[in-house]
Amino acid sequence: MKLRVALLVSLFLPILSWGQISLVQIQNIQGWAGQFQPDSCNDGPNPVYLNDTVRVRGVVITNGGLNLTTGQTRWIWIRDITAAPETPFANITVRAGGATAPIDINTLIAGDTIEVTAVVSEFNGSNAGNGETQLNPIPNGVQLLSEDGGPAPQAYVVGVGQLNGALNTNNNPTNNITSGEKLEGNFVEVQNVQVVSVDLSTADRCRILVKDDAGNHIWIYDRFKTQRISEGFVPPNVGDSYTSVKGVIEGWKNGCPGNANGNRGYNLNPFSLTHYVKGASSPAIGNIRKSKSCPSSSDAVTVSADITDDGSVTSVEVLYSTNGNTYTPIPATALGTRYSATIPAQSNGTLVRYYFRAKDNLNNTTVQPNVPANTPSLFYAVNGEGCTIKDIQFTPFTNGRSGYVGDTVTLRGIVTASAEATNLGYVYIQQRGISAWGGLWVTGGTLITSLAVGDSVELRGNVEEYFGLTRLANISSASVIVPAASTTPITPTVANPADFSTYDFAKCEKYEGMLMKLENPVAGQNLFVVDSNADAANGQNNGEYRVGADINDPNAGCRILAGRQNSTAFSSLNVSYVNSTRWLTQDGTMNVPLALVIPEAPVLLMQGVLTFSFSNMKLLPRNNSDVTITVGTKELLFGKQFGMYPNPATDKLTLRFSDAQIAGSVSVYNSKGQLMLSQNVSGEEADVQIANLVSGLYRVQILTSKGEILGVRNLAIVK
Repeated sequence: MKLRVALLVSLFLPILSWGQISLVQIQNIQGWAGQFQPDSCNDGPNPVYLNDTVRVRGVVITNGGLNLTTGQTRWIWIRDITAAPETPFANITVRAGGATAPIDINTLIAGDTIEVTAVVSEFNGSNAGNGETQLNPIPNGVQLLSEDGGPAPQAYVVGVGQLNGALNTNNNPTNNITSGEKLEGNFVEVQNVQVVSVDLSTADRCRILVKDDAGNHIWIYDRFKTQRISEGFVPPNVGDSYTSVKGVIEGWKNGCPGNANGNRGYNLNPFSLTHYVKGASSPAIGNIRKSKSCPSSSDAVTVSADITDDGSVTSVEVLYSTNGNTYTPIPATALGTRYSATIPAQSNGTLVRYYFRAKDNLNNTTVQPNVPANTPSLFYAVNGEGCTIKDIQFTPFTNGRSGYVGDTVTLRGIVTASAEATNLGYVYIQQRGISAWGGLWVTGGTLITSLAVGDSVELRGNVEEYFGLTRLANISSASVIVPAASTTPITPTVANPADFSTYDFAKCEKYEGMLMKLENPVAGQNLFVVDSNADAANGQNNGEYRVGADINDPNAGCRILAGRQNSTAFSSLNVSYVNSTRWLTQDGTMNVPLALVIPEAPVLLMQGVLTFSFSNMKLLPRNNSDVTITVGTKELLFGKQFGMYPNPATDKLTLRFSDAQIAGSVSVYNSKGQLMLSQNVSGEEADVQIANLVSGLYRVQILTSKGEILGVRNLAIVK
């Protein structure tokens, strides 16, 4: 028996305080008749249970404490205690943001039997999230029923085609909802697959795309520690084969409207090194480096890599191109397992692309990167200036990845955002004199904390990709060449906010990290807050609102983020204009009074640093000098204002308040002063149904909870 302090509860003895909470089977939550249709986005939980609190009993599939996802370290999968491995819809994930009681799920071991009292939800929202049904335990909602319920659940063999098909236009697997959704959360095994690509674009993370003989694809994902570089995982090579891979199935929606991230299909998440069984291996190519990061026209560049094989390496070549089409092979020479070849010097302005090709004694071939299969090549630019920010940021490839990832470089630039107490809180630098590819996030170390906006600086650090955002990290030296007082500040680049409505490589990537100013393309016209919560359709509020030129189009505009600083949000605490009062103290304490933005508010000034995260471009104002929004700002700062939209309205009117405590009641009067409706309102937002009112002009009056008049607004109703 496992030795652990635990509260053991009989399977047949209900908890008194939970007596009114239904005990349901996981199958009833996960599956229901008519839900799963081909090409449907409706792959969430049974709506009968969505947002309900339920009790379920299951056997733990994955040990606790294995997950490494930021903010979700407590994450396990369970199988209904009545189910066999092949039972449809019988598995589900349990997620908690902190320790659970009386049993912390991080202490659970595969094979334990538990009862979970939890809220049924869908990860990342019901409309555009990853589509995975989950249980969020309530306080004291995890009970250990038995430590001796049986052995750990075993994997169930499935075909890749039951989960996904061929790749879609985004080079991700197309999920087969009808057969795949039945397997969500299940512990399965796929057999005889070949590695198609290996994604190492983010430090420590390794994601592997494989396919079967029929061309069905699935991502082997890195949800658990097992597949992290820092935990000792060795990435495979393109062309390697696995005779078997085991893991739990995580569901991701595919092709759903507004679903920028959810296009991975169903993916497989191994949680033990025993879950990978490799077949015949081709040569392993890793640790690719070049002798000079930013060569001049007189510099030849030696590129090298560690290359090994389970047999013997028989040939290695470096193939390079100066036009992006024709590649010239150069034989590589070996020094032990380190192979190198020298690319001749090229003229200034040349973009040199290259990759490695190696064969072994069984004629297995590895190509790294797999350029013949349309994987972006490695590359560098030739110039006579040394490394510039533009060199580091520019890429011809739509994945946005820098050609200098892993290199240590020295760069010069002007500080556009700083860690000063009154600024953004994060450092960005920009190359003077260019209008694109000129900005860069700088992070890591104490040498940059004293830099001021306007300083001309020289920095040395490592080039990284942080979830698609290029940055200079681990700063080893920093010096101010010319202090801010003696330099000319960087002038923001002007752009139409509609260009950043959704990520478009051609329009967006070149402005990553740059100081930008949003303007209406029609001269002399204002911008507006077109959407106060850009993620409302997902059932979330990530603090982002949209600013655009078309007051009637909430989707055409750039996302604005302020008031949040945590492990994934890097915005300013010195900007008053946010979309909820929660940001006053959540994810950092704001240093300035709060001004609640509302739709239709005119925006006279909006500038800041443009960044990229979670598949979207976002503008980060540095402080209040970057923003002017005229929505009764003075009153808003003291919690004495409300917003009302849409106007004109048809059937429903929405009210937003800068302080949830001030709302009391709303009254609507017609043009003759007659009271047409009245209702109590509360919270930060309230809806008023006006479907019974005819077209015309009305007056809307808001009273506070103390009976004071908060404000009066004109309203047009158009049917």
